[in-house]
Amino acid sequence: MEFQKICDREGVSKSAKVEMFMARYISVHSKGNPQLRLEPFIGEVKKVCFGCEGKFPNLVKVEFVSGLVAEVCPSCLADYKAKTTVKRVLRT
Repeated sequence: MEFQKICDREGVSKSAKVEMFMARYISVHSKGNPQLRLEPFIGEVKKVCFGCEGKFPNLVKVEFVSGLVAEVCPSCLADYKAKTTVKRVLRT
């Protein structure tokens, strides 16, 4: 059997190999998402705020009076709005 040959070559028993496959399948599908999530491989994706340069999972895209379009955190957005430098919020 081909599977036995591969397991022998890798120095792993068939049952251990099947357990690894099952553990991988469960970890990928346990949260109800049938697709593979990237966070376990690359960590949580965070964006850099244009204003404070802090890292956040979500930012607000705004257009400034100058015409610049950038993403800012909620705190910087409030500061820019107070200074009336934000022309409009493009998405939250």
